[in-house]
Amino acid sequence: MRRSILITAAVLCLAGCGIYDRYERPALDVECPESITPLPWQALYTDPCLQALIDTALAQATDLQVALKRVEEAEAAFERTAHAYLPSLTAAGKGDLRGGDLSAGLNAAWQIDLFGRLRNARAAARASLQEQEAQAQAVRSALVAAVATAYYNLLALDSRQDISMRTLENWDKTIAVLESLKAAGKTNDIAVLQAKAKKIKLEASAREIRGQIETAQNSLAALVGALPFDIARGRLEDVSFPDEVFDNQPLQATAARPDVRAAEAALATACYTTAGARSAFYPDLTLTGAADWLLTAKADPAWSALASLTAPVLSRGANRAALKTAQARQEEARLRFRQTLLDAGTEVNNALALCRSAADRIEIDTRQRDALAQAVEKIELMMRYSTTNYLEVLTAQQSLLDAELGIVTDRLELIRSTALLYQALGGGAE
Repeated sequence: MRRSILITAAVLCLAGCGIYDRYERPALDVECPESITPLPWQALYTDPCLQALIDTALAQATDLQVALKRVEEAEAAFERTAHAYLPSLTAAGKGDLRGGDLSAGLNAAWQIDLFGRLRNARAAARASLQEQEAQAQAVRSALVAAVATAYYNLLALDSRQDISMRTLENWDKTIAVLESLKAAGKTNDIAVLQAKAKKIKLEASAREIRGQIETAQNSLAALVGALPFDIARGRLEDVSFPDEVFDNQPLQATAARPDVRAAEAALATACYTTAGARSAFYPDLTLTGAADWLLTAKADPAWSALASLTAPVLSRGANRAALKTAQARQEEARLRFRQTLLDAGTEVNNALALCRSAADRIEIDTRQRDALAQAVEKIELMMRYSTTNYLEVLTAQQSLLDAELGIVTDRLELIRSTALLYQALGGGAE
């Protein structure tokens, strides 16, 4: 009898088609390519000082640690679903202290997955794990980009300070020349005072930049999870990126994005949850067995086996409501997945456009800066040996300062756009 029940259960388990279908990506009017291998962040951010800061942030940042713990929780939930396929076994003992009778027993139960309820639950747990892994990667990528952006902001402030200090030195020379011309009767107090006023304004700006540098260092230290410290760093002028970052085509890379992978994993979870809700309309088959021993007597154990089939009767209304809820959530997940794909393509194209625009401005502003530098040099010579108006000197030097600061702004914009592009293309490999 016991053997026949087990054989019957095995046949039913193998032959029953159940309510289980492997998830397949739905047909969407948005192209969703296969995932590619993203460029590691170490290949993009080659500055050793920046790499050290990113390593520190990845080891200490709270948000990333929380995301990784959620991955561990999802892994444990997925592991638990494997145990649902196994029989449960419990042991019990009892005795009469006055009569001296002692007995022990074993009870076993095994739920047969006829209609895919357990398989759907396991598949949903696997998809949920994949979603959490993608979410953790998204947090990781955002952290890397945030540290890099804050670091480059600091380099930009350093460049602005260097330009201010060089310009102050030039103003000292200009003031000295104007005072000499004044002594020779070739100019007046107004020229000297105007030049000194320009220098004072630039000194105030330089002091403000020094304060911004200190604040930026403190913010970057907090971002990597450390107390304020003097951050070692390179120069903005030495920053460069590999060509591979800009060679990626948008629609070849969007599937590598963590948010795209997370959205599709959420859709898969919803699909399996819907299938699980549908399987609730079908009966459950559970095999149970028991063995009892009377320890005070030399007798064979008493065996019993039972197969029970339970079907929902009064709960069909609740099951229908649960199915409708699951179907609605599945459709919501499908719409979110589609929108995520649309957003991904848009963000890649926008980031590429920003990169190209910033690179073009750097080229134009560099030519302008070189022309203005020559103009300043010639005007200063003319001021020494001719009647050139001092206002021309002030205007030329201010224009040169603006052009140099504009190049710094353009470089920083290119760096920020590259970080946006890097995230839009998937955020890098582990």
